[in-house]
Amino acid sequence: MRSKKLMLIFTILCLCGLTGCWDMVEINQLAIGSLIGGDIDPKSGNQIVYYQIVNPKAVTAQGGAGIKAPVYTYRVEASSIAELALKSSESLPRDLFPDHYQSHLITERSARQGLRPFLNFLERQFNRRTDLYLIITDSPLSDVMNTYTLLERLPGRSLRSLIELQSKSSGRVSRKCRVKDLVENMESSILTVLPMVALQTLKHASSTDRYEKINANGGELRLSGGAVFKQDRMIGKLKLTQMPLYYLMKGEAKVFYDTVKLNSNNVDLRATKIKVHKKLSYISGRPVWRLDIHAHLQIMSNEQQQKLTTKNLAEIKEAFNRQTAAKINDFFEQAQSKRWDLFGLEGQMKNKRGKEWAKALQEKDFWRQTKLYCTINSKITDIGEIIDPYRGN
Repeated sequence: MRSKKLMLIFTILCLCGLTGCWDMVEINQLAIGSLIGGDIDPKSGNQIVYYQIVNPKAVTAQGGAGIKAPVYTYRVEASSIAELALKSSESLPRDLFPDHYQSHLITERSARQGLRPFLNFLERQFNRRTDLYLIITDSPLSDVMNTYTLLERLPGRSLRSLIELQSKSSGRVSRKCRVKDLVENMESSILTVLPMVALQTLKHASSTDRYEKINANGGELRLSGGAVFKQDRMIGKLKLTQMPLYYLMKGEAKVFYDTVKLNSNNVDLRATKIKVHKKLSYISGRPVWRLDIHAHLQIMSNEQQQKLTTKNLAEIKEAFNRQTAAKINDFFEQAQSKRWDLFGLEGQMKNKRGKEWAKALQEKDFWRQTKLYCTINSKITDIGEIIDPYRGN
């Protein structure tokens, strides 16, 4: 009997700790953010932010009464980042709910001035999310934030899907382009590369009429290259064609595409199962960076008008190895000439031990003397469904 009373008292005490839904907030009281864009006024220096707010009724609609806007864009301007939060309450009739942001979009001119105020402000927020993708655009932010996207009707989700798909299928971008990836390099000499997107203009992209047009090419955000950051400031750009080489050398590429020319015809190749081994040494008075890349090759297209013999396969493999190594060396030399330490060589050298390294590091920008030795080792593992090409005669 006593044990039952004790159990009852214990149960009542546990129930006292249950507060119920005292802080419940209805969805129609929230402004659910999907995408946020940041810019700076070049004349006044004011901070500008665009909030893209989800319209739940349109997103969850199951057909019926016509097309509704899936998102609405609000523009807020203030003299400081902290004041933006106060100013936003003057425009938004609901409580801003940032937990569903998909990406951060920043203009190039804002990135070139530096993102330190933005990062410091973000780090002080208790509900901050540093796992969001940080994307730079060289298109007018007002146009980007007022453009409807197709298939993924939420532009923030569309941008996030673009990054994740490209990292998996093309090797032109890496998923290591989050806010925290930039923050990690803030106090070091390591450069960060963030993806850049550009808007393919379309006349009616800011109207829901867009959903009734068959042309899906215009009004889309596409990768245009990479933004090179030193600490918090953008210092240059990588071309879209250079992005796969950069991620291949970093060891972050899952795939790599290239075309080699043999017998006056093109052979398109896809490299997978990529493994990269890197080693930094001190040889004959200068730093040497050895890069060994191993990959499996798939023949995507073969325009040669000859049989695919063992000898021909060896020629394809050797052409790929030679051409890729040459491209990597050219890219490395271009980066060195611009003083871009894209691969963190300076930081690696500072962690080296020994009298030779200690003496060499007394020389300013010693890392720029680094010599690259790149070797590509590949093997063809997939030749497609047909061995010999169709001749037609």
